[in-house]
Amino acid sequence: MQILLNQYNEIIAYAVVGGIEREGYETETIEDNQVPNSFRELFKPSFYIFENGEVKLNPNYHEKNEEIELPQVPPVEFPTSDEALRRKFSSMQVQIVQGNKMVTQLTQQNANLSQQIVLLQQEIENLKGGDLDETTIS
Repeated sequence: MQILLNQYNEIIAYAVVGGIEREGYETETIEDNQVPNSFRELFKPSFYIFENGEVKLNPNYHEKNEEIELPQVPPVEFPTSDEALRRKFSSMQVQIVQGNKMVTQLTQQNANLSQQIVLLQQEIENLKGGDLDETTIS
């Protein structure tokens, strides 16, 4: 879990999945066992503080009438038209074909390297003179 702290170490936001950042605020990563059991149900900005590696109730907390500005999630642009979706899908197909091509090339390189390793091991055995009781492949 990540928590977002203000200058007074008050927790103003948290993220269970992913991350949370905001300019002028500190982000801490903590384990779920570091928060009280009721943390998620009772959470309000500044209701909890983070001190000495622990999440505690904020003794200085008081209800505020003004609205607190929470970090905003950046807008994500999704294709809206059918044509934009088709272009995106086509682009993804090209990427898949390119990825498969690279996988094929890497598989071939791996096979070539394996073959070279076998040949080098055989050459090492030949240079050592091999064991006279065994047949040596040359």
